[in-house]
Amino acid sequence: MVFSKKEQDLIIEYVKKEPRLIQDIALHIGKSWVTAESYVDKVVKDTGLLNVKVFRPGTKGAVKVVFWNYSERSQAGDMQKRLFDKVNLYWNKKDFDPLEVFQWVDPKKRNSAIEYYDESGFSKESKIGRFLLKANEEVLCFSGNLSFINVVEGKSCVLNVLKELLERGVVIKVICRIDLASMKNINELSKLINKYPKQLEIRHCRQPVRGFVVDGSIARLKSELQQEDYRPKELTKNARAIYEFSDTAWVDWLKGCFWHLFRNSIGYQERVEALESALGN
Repeated sequence: MVFSKKEQDLIIEYVKKEPRLIQDIALHIGKSWVTAESYVDKVVKDTGLLNVKVFRPGTKGAVKVVFWNYSERSQAGDMQKRLFDKVNLYWNKKDFDPLEVFQWVDPKKRNSAIEYYDESGFSKESKIGRFLLKANEEVLCFSGNLSFINVVEGKSCVLNVLKELLERGVVIKVICRIDLASMKNINELSKLINKYPKQLEIRHCRQPVRGFVVDGSIARLKSELQQEDYRPKELTKNARAIYEFSDTAWVDWLKGCFWHLFRNSIGYQERVEALESALGN
């Protein structure tokens, strides 16, 4: 069963007009209910343009409704819209403070921590790998230069965690800078791209967020607190503030930010070819 770009566009345009039942989509594209459902699942995972809501789950009368997941939908309120604009317009990580998101999250669905790190930039307290291992289906990653893949936890590094996730069938989507400064890390991940081309996708995008969304249900954001940005003795060590939350409204908002940036980013291969051309390779 091959799912073509034409069929994908046909489903997206059909749902974009108004929410649809899986049965409606099946009739529209001339496929079985089972095939239509698998196509919709693929569009949801690969593009983020659609979303699915199940009514009366676990009963014989369960109904699946597919709806258009445009970016503005996730901006419920002035604060979310303002933060979305900041994510969309700024490039430097110092221009986005995750605390502005965290402060609005349901206190029962959030936790935070401070990590202090040395000159190498790594922290013994880092638990990125442990967080990512929660994934069963999908990881959406906001990154700068992919330096997080080099973080060592125990006897392993986060790069090995990514390998394990891919081996388990988890889909990983990444937006980051693809430039001369990040090529060392990009080259490490390129080996995994070649081995898991249908699961791992990287796109070039300069943006201010650093963090992850796992399985569309839990998020982890990070901000840097550097001594040079403060008055003498205000901050005794360089630190990172880590924020995790599972508040659906804000996780969905962050997913919306990711997919907006992802859809408007440059593909990995295209960006690498342009970079190599500019360097005369």
